[in-house]
Amino acid sequence: MSILEIIATITGAIGVWLTIKENIWCWPVSIISVCTSALVFYEQRLFGDMGLQVFYFGAAIYGWYFWNKGKTQAFKVEKTPLKLIPVLIIITVILAVGFYFLIDLLKGDKALFDAILTAASLTATYMMTKKWVENWFAWVLIDGAYVALYGIKFLWGFAALYLLFTLMAFYGWIKWKKAAL
Repeated sequence: MSILEIIATITGAIGVWLTIKENIWCWPVSIISVCTSALVFYEQRLFGDMGLQVFYFGAAIYGWYFWNKGKTQAFKVEKTPLKLIPVLIIITVILAVGFYFLIDLLKGDKALFDAILTAASLTATYMMTKKWVENWFAWVLIDGAYVALYGIKFLWGFAALYLLFTLMAFYGWIKWKKAAL
């Protein structure tokens, strides 16, 4: 395990935990995690994951600003509107197909696996920005699949991190589900 993978693993776990706790320090910690993760994914030719880190970097900057600006407002979560679920699925499939062709063109490794998880991660991130409870359930499935991908790539630090993310996402789902009642 490289030093970058260790840094990404530690800061990634801390960042998600702080997010669940609604602590604004989740954003700068997450920036460290995504920068180091992007470098590792580039070295491993997981271009979808690398690109996703660029997206997460922008989301972290936005989240840091948005949470700081709205820190006096109550944190309110809701259920995903049922009519939007088919739309979210269709968009995810379209993105996955597009990412597959791009990753394959770039000679990325595990192109289909990488593309599906990248597309699903973007959808789950969108759901999280809307404070929809089901984003956490999506993350349970996505992070669990990432454990398998990183295991296949012998990225044991990331596999362990995403196993932890899976458990944290399950905890987040339970916590937010109670808050939405």
